[in-house]
This record gives sequence, structure tokens and C-alpha cells, in this order.
Amino acid sequence: MKYIRTGMGLFFLLFTSQAFAQVPTTAPSVQLSPAFPEPGEGFDKLVMLPGGNTCYLHFDKKQGIVANIYNEQRAVTATEVIKGKLWDASNLNDTEIDGIFAVNNQVVIFLQQLVKYKPNLYRLVLDGTNGKLVLEDKLGELPTVLHRDVMVQDHFASHDFHVSKDPNSGYYAVASFAGGELQRKETGAERAQILHFSPDHQLIKQSYYSVSENYPYLAYMDMAVQGADKVYLATVALNNRRKDTSAVVVISAIGKDDNHFTHTILPYTANFTDVHASVQYASAVNGLQVLLTTTNNQSAKAAVPASYLNYLDAGTLAFKTNQLLTNEKISAFAQQKMKYTAAYAGQPQELITYADGSSTVLLESMSQFATSGSNSWNKMHTNMNDIGVSRIDAGGHEQAGYALVKMQVANGTYEPLYFHRKKKGQWFFRNRIQVLNTTPYLSYEYLPTPKATYIIFNDYLAYLDQGGTYQDKKPMRYLTEANTVCYKCTDANQERLFLFGTPETFKGYYCMLGASDYDEKKYTYATIMITRKGEDKKACIAWVKF
Repeated sequence: MKYIRTGMGLFFLLFTSQAFAQVPTTAPSVQLSPAFPEPGEGFDKLVMLPGGNTCYLHFDKKQGIVANIYNEQRAVTATEVIKGKLWDASNLNDTEIDGIFAVNNQVVIFLQQLVKYKPNLYRLVLDGTNGKLVLEDKLGELPTVLHRDVMVQDHFASHDFHVSKDPNSGYYAVASFAGGELQRKETGAERAQILHFSPDHQLIKQSYYSVSENYPYLAYMDMAVQGADKVYLATVALNNRRKDTSAVVVISAIGKDDNHFTHTILPYTANFTDVHASVQYASAVNGLQVLLTTTNNQSAKAAVPASYLNYLDAGTLAFKTNQLLTNEKISAFAQQKMKYTAAYAGQPQELITYADGSSTVLLESMSQFATSGSNSWNKMHTNMNDIGVSRIDAGGHEQAGYALVKMQVANGTYEPLYFHRKKKGQWFFRNRIQVLNTTPYLSYEYLPTPKATYIIFNDYLAYLDQGGTYQDKKPMRYLTEANTVCYKCTDANQERLFLFGTPETFKGYYCMLGASDYDEKKYTYATIMITRKGEDKKACIAWVKF
């Protein structure tokens, strides 16, 4: 049975509203697919392919993976149900998705499952024309998860698979890290390895990764691929000696002709706690940028959270400089236009690096809290509030910044650079409790175009009412409260648009942001849009042309 019901006709809806600006602008054009039931449990992902097709993947715990192919006229041309021979399609409840990418007009899916307590990584390659499975293989297996964990300064020694793709080509890499305490005669020299693949899915280099005997354990943070030439890694090297525990951030690289990794240790990060990282390559200046966040930079007795943007030579890994992110421009904007009385304190969610070495840092105000009650699923929550956008020059200095009001409450805990990890396709099977199933609808989307940037998020209707103020904003907790809002943004001006229609008391529209994809070359955004009319809900795919 097809997951998507086909139908006739495509239509456009153009709606506008106004916020901050004096002159309203025309909203982007929107194409909608025929309607289908609102997705429930599982995982959904749209993949826009270079050839023009869009693949809609629904991971279903009963059916397996359902792939629907839409052509450029937005009609379904093929439907396939994918059930593996190597992996267990009936165990999607406990499957980790480590990446979904478009490569060579194919959809490449990386799945991780436990087999007899051992993590296994599988690669599935689907034809972008008909959705058929053309390749299924197992890329690796880690030792059992039944081991004693190693933790230093809030960092666990990684025991996991990670996947990263070059955004400018079809090359990608797979990292496998084995954690747990070393056995008496075991060394850390061969516990981590990197597999580098070409766009036709051929292994072009396999390398073991270690730092030094003084740091036998490693916590993976991020990986970047530069075509066929290089793979870059950011890790935290861990020493768990009883009287001399230590942790330090290490940036590493290996080239196609290298026999071993080159390492650069960042001494100022010694004993930073709970570090997260984003590694980005700037091609025109052959530079490497590494954004680091920490909950404690050890600069005072009390914990001091901080974020740093590091600059290295991409060829030699020579350290150039680093800059503490202060977000002064965002704070000035928020104090002037959003009635802030203190500095903006958002956490970095993504680093966007441009070829010339300049960059944009996307931020979000986040704080965690706990509630009492017997429902263990719903004790920990994260406030996901105001958005911040910071423009930074090639030297690491903030040139401009602005903020947008947003207030959401997420079930569970969210960490910095969550946005960065989400864009890499990393996800877990959605909540088994439907009322808590808000994860893919939270945070926001940042969609750049030559003349403006569009920011999309779901928010509470009371905030969207005309005449509302920042003081009356209410948090979006449940999907019954959600409405999608879009802002057309420049550094000087932010204007609100309603893409799908003006929300009403019993009628609204909201988007599954976690399923979305954006084609930056065609300035086209694809998402799953849900229409809510009273108790009735229907879904469709929306293609938004900016």
C-alpha cells in the first residue's frame, strides 16, 4: 500500500503579514502535494535530489522504510517499501539514523542497530528515479555496549558511529569509535578508524585514528570532508588516570596521500567541560574554522559557559587565532527592539562558513528544567526561545547581528549545536507517546537567498495575533498550539510572512521542520505541512520557492 495517496492538481497559496517593516512584501510561492494522513510514530525525511526529484522517506515500525518519489511537477511517480536483508526492519523503534544524504542523484541512508549488544552500521542506497534499493551493505561493527564507560570532565569516551558528507561534493566519511575501559594488554591505537568514500560509494582510504599514549580515550565531536583530498576531525582527548585526569580538544586531519593523522592540540581548552564542536572548511582561503562551546571554561571558581571560534590553516593545521563569541550586536538589537535589559545569551546551534572565511553563527536561547510527576518521559524539558543571528568577518569579529522572538518548550534535553547535527541527518525514532511527539517541529530553519534570508519556525498563536507584545508571548508546548511563521530577514529589517495562510482560532498550519530539506542552488525549500481545522488534520508536502 502506498504511504502517500496520489491525487490531482497542484495549487499555490500566497499570503502575507507584516512585522517590524512598514511596507509588506510578496510571500514566496508555495506548491502543495495531494493530502495524506498526518505522520505518526516513526521518522520522516525529505531529500531533494539534483535531478529535480524529491524523495519522501517514512520510517515505519511495521512496514520498514517507505520511499515515495515526486517528480518536478510534484506528482508521485514511484513508491517502494524497503526491507533489508542485513538490518532488521521490524526494529526501527530502536534504530539510530546516522545520516541521510543526496549523492549522485541517489538517496544514501546510514542506519545503526544493536545486534547482540554490538552496534552495527548499515548503508542503504536508493535510486533517485524509482526509489528502489540498489545497494545494501554493512560498514562496521563495534564491540559490545556492555562495558565500563570512561568519563572525564563530562565527556564519555565515544562508542559510536558517525557520518559526514562534503557539502560541495558527493564524498563522505564514516568514523567508528570504540569506547569502554581498555583491557590490560590493549592500547588505544586501533580503537577508532575513519573510512573515506567516493561519490560512487567506493572506499578510497581507511585510516586508524589515535592522538597519543597520554590520551588513550577519545570523545568524538565533529568531522568534515574536503572532497577526495582530506578528512578533518575534532575530538576531546581524555586521560583518566586517577591522580591526573585531563581533557583537551584536538583538531586532526589526514590527506589522501598521508600515512597518519596530523594533530593540533588547543591548550586553552584544557579541562573544558561538556564541549561541542562544528568543523567547517573555507575553500577560498584554505582555512579551517572550528566553533567550540563549553559549559565551563575553567576561568573562575563558578562554571562559566563560553563559545569560541577557532581559525587554523587547513593545509598544515597551524593554529592562527581564536575569538570569544560575545554576540554584542545581537544584544544591542535585542535591547533596542525587544526590550531586553541584559545581554542576549543564546547558545550556538550552527556555524555557516563561507568560501572567503567570513561566517554566520546561528543561536537559540536554551535552558533546561525539570517537572515533578510520575511520567518519566516528561520530567526534563528544554526552553527553546529567542533566535540570534551573528555575522562575523574572516578575522572573527562580529559585524552585524539581529534577533527574533520565539518561545517553545521541548520534551527532553537539547544540547548546543543541535541544529548542526540535525542538518547532518542524525535522528532517533520519534517518541512512542504521541502527545510528546513535538521533536521534529521545534527549533527553526535558516534559509539564505541572494537578497534576503528566510527564517521559519512554529510558534504559539497568541504570539502571532496582531497587536501582541513580547511580554505576552506564550510557549508552544503542543502541536495543537502550533502555527508556522516565516520572517524575511536582512541585517537591517525583519518582516513577518504567513506562507500557508493567516492562522485563525480553529484553523492553522504548521511544518515538520525535522523532515525538511533546502536546495540552496534553486532556493527551494521542501517540508511536510500539516493543516489543522478543528480536530481534523491533514498533511501534504510543501515546496516553497524563494
